[in-house]
Amino acid sequence: MQIGLIGVGRMGRELARRLKSHVDLTVFDRNAALLQAVSNEAGVRAAESMEELAALGTVILAVPDQEVINCIKDYNHLKVPLIVINIATNVAQHVLEETAAKQVKCIGVKFIGHADSMALGLDPVIIINDHPLELVPIAESIFSGLGQVLIGKADVVSFINTTAAEKALEAAVHIEEELLEQGITNPAIVNSAIRQVAAGIMKAYTEQDLGPFARQIIRAVRAKRK
Repeated sequence: MQIGLIGVGRMGRELARRLKSHVDLTVFDRNAALLQAVSNEAGVRAAESMEELAALGTVILAVPDQEVINCIKDYNHLKVPLIVINIATNVAQHVLEETAAKQVKCIGVKFIGHADSMALGLDPVIIINDHPLELVPIAESIFSGLGQVLIGKADVVSFINTTAAEKALEAAVHIEEELLEQGITNPAIVNSAIRQVAAGIMKAYTEQDLGPFARQIIRAVRAKRK
């Protein structure tokens, strides 16, 4: 299957690395130096333009929210049949459909994951939007090797990722402020408390691998929430 990928930032770079093994991938980015670096690193072809990718029939957009809209509008003008797969978390399915011309078919595929964690080998959960129905199996065949794939309302990922990010950052700020109030100001100590202790315990929580100390804290936290 021939697939085009627009955008080779952190997520696009990781997608290129993972997709190249089971699709015929060509990538494009307006940053020529970055495009060439990722093309060389991933061992995939680099296109000279977005228009070149349109000839492949299917294009994945790994670009910022507003750029998704701009890319679709650019493809509208080509007046050729095209499937566009959007992975930008905050662009809703109805926005894709309202923006696209009749010959441009769009579907959202959203990642509950982080590019840096994926680069370390962790697999994301991927939600493919449940419509348009004819695009679901196409998207599923492309992304099935990248993580756990679910079919449903992909737009819920915006709430999931925002909630997770906000709560994680609240915890990081809270830890930092609590330590500073106790006179613990060494940045290495504060960063290690957040990066290793807090992040490590959260990872152990998801894996149900907490030690006695952490389990005792969990019981206390749940008791407070009742």
